[in-house]
Amino acid sequence: EHTNPTGDEAGPNLFGETANGLGFPHEVVTTEGIASAGLYLPIFLVAVAIFLLVEGLLLFLVLRFRRKEGDDSLPEQTHGNNKLEFIWTAIPALIVTIMFVGSTMVLTEVEAKSDDPAAVVDVQAFRFGWIIDYLDPASYDADTGSYEELGIQIAGGGREGAPEMMLPIDGPVRVRLTAADVIHSWYVPAFFFKRDAIPGRVNEFEFTIETPGVYGGQCAEFCGAAHGDMYFSVNAMEPADYEAWVADQTGGGTAETTTETEATESEATESEAAEAETGEEVDTSEESA
Repeated sequence: EHTNPTGDEAGPNLFGETANGLGFPHEVVTTEGIASAGLYLPIFLVAVAIFLLVEGLLLFLVLRFRRKEGDDSLPEQTHGNNKLEFIWTAIPALIVTIMFVGSTMVLTEVEAKSDDPAAVVDVQAFRFGWIIDYLDPASYDADTGSYEELGIQIAGGGREGAPEMMLPIDGPVRVRLTAADVIHSWYVPAFFFKRDAIPGRVNEFEFTIETPGVYGGQCAEFCGAAHGDMYFSVNAMEPADYEAWVADQTGGGTAETTTETEATESEATESEAAEAETGEEVDTSEESA
């Protein structure tokens, strides 16, 4: 069980070992989130190096050139040094450029949208809960930018009634996010992603979950008195399990049919094994019935 409603089993760490390797802020389970989280450690190390360099030089100069007792003379005065000024301008500019290029590459990956998402859901935030409608990914109309509904809706609010989104792993999931009243924010810590839900506007984004599990989420934009209870969760499952769930919700019966087929095949295999051992034909009609 999770230790808190948002699904974080461990707090942020600096050099703790996670499923994604050494680093922070915490375990991330989406392709896009891992790319974003991967920026933290190199940027942090650059910041530490700059801090040590600047503070080290500052302390050295303060101690080395401090005024000594009985020495009232002024040190040699130097006005301007073109070489030093060029160096301490070029190096920060180079560092910022490298971070800009790296961040832009990650942002492009995070904001990318696939041509064939594995699932499409409309999410509407309201005070103080969520309404989730599932759409048919294969029904996209390029002219209207719309999808046909699957007839599956999950809704709820509060700590006890928080809705649970069912989503597949290993495939892009497209979310179309909006709000019914005030600004909210869709946030799943394990996805390392947050996006505002704004009335009258639809924010589209995609993510690919790499690890199955149940991940907690919450509204991350103060929206009223019960904002602190505006939770939801994401149940990430294997694609086959997700397809079976969709079929079951829409009345397709795929999950039940698959189970019956597997049971029949299992009985047939057992019957063949028994015949091979005894040399007699085994009647499985009563068991099948």
